[in-house]
Amino acid sequence: MAALAAAVVALAALAVAVLAYRRGGARPSARLYHMNNFGPGDAKEFLIATTVTNGALGAVQVVTCEFEVQGVRGRHMLGGQGRRGPELPFRLEGHQSATWTVPAADVAELLRVYDKNPARIRAVLALGTGRTVKGGWFRFDLDKWAAGVIPAPRGGGSKQAAAPAKAKG
Repeated sequence: MAALAAAVVALAALAVAVLAYRRGGARPSARLYHMNNFGPGDAKEFLIATTVTNGALGAVQVVTCEFEVQGVRGRHMLGGQGRRGPELPFRLEGHQSATWTVPAADVAELLRVYDKNPARIRAVLALGTGRTVKGGWFRFDLDKWAAGVIPAPRGGGSKQAAAPAKAKG
């Protein structure tokens, strides 16, 4: 009876070890989105941000952060001096995230070079393991983002109806 109980405990321990091992590897995912930098004392500019999240326990090293333009061959490094975020290469620990941003004007310049408007772009991150992580596609419109401000809606000002006047009587 004791031998049977020991075998059950050993199998349970093996199952826990296998689950921990499967969960222990790195599982990075990337997301591309826009944000503004309109805080007090900051230059008013739009930024394109890439957030990488490691959804598992193992650490992963992010080597490069590039952008891919749909319909244009190759990937293009953006930012240079304008890129903000952790220094690359960057070690991303388990259950952590890191964000890199580039000015929207840098992305607009890339799209002007390739005469793409509007264009879909996505972040592509190279990992130290040789794997790449690709984010979802983001629609970038030069008319909206290149100037650094969101244009006012066409057709004039506000469409609010005037409140009816009350008669005194």
